[in-house]
Amino acid sequence: MNKKDINNKNIIITEKKRIIRNNFLILILALILSLVFIFYTNDFIIENSKSVHNKNISLQEKIDELKHNIAEKEKTIKDLKNNYKEINKVFEKYTDAIKFKVATSDEIKTKLFEKDEEILALNRDLNYYKFLINSKDRKNALSIEDVKFEFLPDKKSLKYSFLLLSNNNNKKNIGSFSLYYDVPSSNSNNSDNKKKIKISNNKINFKNYMQISGNARISEGADIGTLFIDVKCNGKIYNHVQIIK
Repeated sequence: MNKKDINNKNIIITEKKRIIRNNFLILILALILSLVFIFYTNDFIIENSKSVHNKNISLQEKIDELKHNIAEKEKTIKDLKNNYKEINKVFEKYTDAIKFKVATSDEIKTKLFEKDEEILALNRDLNYYKFLINSKDRKNALSIEDVKFEFLPDKKSLKYSFLLLSNNNNKKNIGSFSLYYDVPSSNSNNSDNKKKIKISNNKINFKNYMQISGNARISEGADIGTLFIDVKCNGKIYNHVQIIK
């Protein structure tokens, strides 16, 4: 082997060593980088896991709190329902009592009203017999009693009231009545004329007695001194003269 071959062989060996050394260094560097990457990756994963875990813990706490609130609300609703049922029972109890009292009160009022009607009917009958006893016109079948006239403040209306009294007990009396007032006349032979007052309802139909009252319109500015009542009943006419002034 010559010197040139030995040198070439040494160069090749040296080159192989350098390549091996370089590869080793690259491998060591790659290993170090891998370890660094793994370290930081694990640290990131651990930190991220801690964050997720903390979030899960916080979320679980909120879920537990919501469950607790829901349980309290459900208990409150249940208590309110129970209270409502109790109050409703009490309300129904008092409602039934009030209904009973109202029904009893209405029944008492109805009976009192019936009794009042009976008393009024008895008083009307009593007054009838009193009027019959004290009647000024006992000779006629019908008399006109308790006559009242009043001019209303507007001077255009006349308020009237009178009692028709039958001197025949339980005899039916059917007819009508009319009101008149005097009107001065220019004719010296007839000093007064009668003017009829318009009345909306002048029919009469009664037994024993009938109270008649109402309002009638009169002519504006009428100077009324005397009022007349004419009652036509059972084919006869009965009169009453009332001096106003």
